[in-house]
Amino acid sequence: MNIARGGQFLVTETKSEDIFTPEDFSEEQLMMRDSVKEFVDREIWPNKDRFEKKDYAFTEETMRKAGELGFLGVAVPEEYGGMGMGFVSTMLVCDYISGATGSFSTAFGAHTGIGTMPITLYGTEEQKLKYVPKLASGEWFGAYCLTEPGAGSDANSGKTKAVLSEDGTHYKITGQKMWISNAGFCSVFIVFARIGDDKNITGFIVENDPANGISMNEEEHKLGIRASSTRQVFFSDTKVPVENMLSERGNGFKIAMNALNVGRIKLAAACLDAQRRVTSGAVKYANERVQFNTPIANFGAIRSKLAEMATNCYAGESASYRAAKNIED
Repeated sequence: MNIARGGQFLVTETKSEDIFTPEDFSEEQLMMRDSVKEFVDREIWPNKDRFEKKDYAFTEETMRKAGELGFLGVAVPEEYGGMGMGFVSTMLVCDYISGATGSFSTAFGAHTGIGTMPITLYGTEEQKLKYVPKLASGEWFGAYCLTEPGAGSDANSGKTKAVLSEDGTHYKITGQKMWISNAGFCSVFIVFARIGDDKNITGFIVENDPANGISMNEEEHKLGIRASSTRQVFFSDTKVPVENMLSERGNGFKIAMNALNVGRIKLAAACLDAQRRVTSGAVKYANERVQFNTPIANFGAIRSKLAEMATNCYAGESASYRAAKNIED
């Protein structure tokens, strides 16, 4: 099978049998989808008001339940306590677990993606064995400390410093990070800091221990995703063992970008089930709402709107899973 690269699909013929669609889901994937839908309908959808009321503890509690069911470890290899499923399966779980509330969706995505994958992809065998099983099970939660007050899109310009101790056993990290998802209940941070005058930042695994120079601001007050923990995190001479460096010195920018890149397509997937639910709700209402002795679903303007909603949902789903299969292959 030849995979079109970049925009090649625009100028080359694509055979229909080479296009992956949701109709191609395996029996295992369909069972996983149904399990996630059941979990969301039981644990999340009936409690939407708790998320809107900034119930951060409930977000953490629900995340632990997701971990007990294995949903946090779908992409984690089996040898580290995960399910070891393919990229399409991880997209499927992200899709259906995200449709009820953005608060849980954000916590889930930050943990399973940028909070876990840097260790899974770049960690040493010792680091993987120590941290990944706890993250995959939901015993621990992860957070990703990249953004700073003066370093957002230009992530490699961060000012957080890592200084090697005189005896060479640990680094002391000092700096400020902001908008850190899951900060309020995480057990471990992926922290990016600069060593000396290095051109590029370096990644570190930092356990969340307030006694080790780690402090936080209060929760941010946000317009949406209200029960997603979002805080500023401050590091003051935080000691990190040298063996907790991720990959190698100066490789942090590569780690940061690759971890984020994996999550980009999942942001698309995270919108899909919300689209399905909104479209289904709109169709239901349009059939129940009667004006001029006629359900408004019979009026041309309403039918056009519903058709456009359904079409956009179908297009988004098709594009997301086609791309996911291409990535998996």
